[in-house]
Amino acid sequence: MKQRVTISLAEELLKALDRAPGKSRSEKIARLLNEALAERAHRRWVSEIGAFYGAGASTEDRAEDVDWQALAAQAFERDD
Repeated sequence: MKQRVTISLAEELLKALDRAPGKSRSEKIARLLNEALAERAHRRWVSEIGAFYGAGASTEDRAEDVDWQALAAQAFERDD
């Protein structure tokens, strides 16, 4: 369910919004907000994964992870 809201934007933001692809300002704002929120969630996910894998893992464990990633990549490339 959509709700109607009113926002105020600086003139330069409004001009940029009008240049963005989309049929209406409402559609453009919804798309831009969805993209921004998805990007924010992705950055958080990458940060958390980096912290998880970077914390406490020994050099040997990280090297083993790289080896397993290489094997997995090779498995995905096979076509048999």
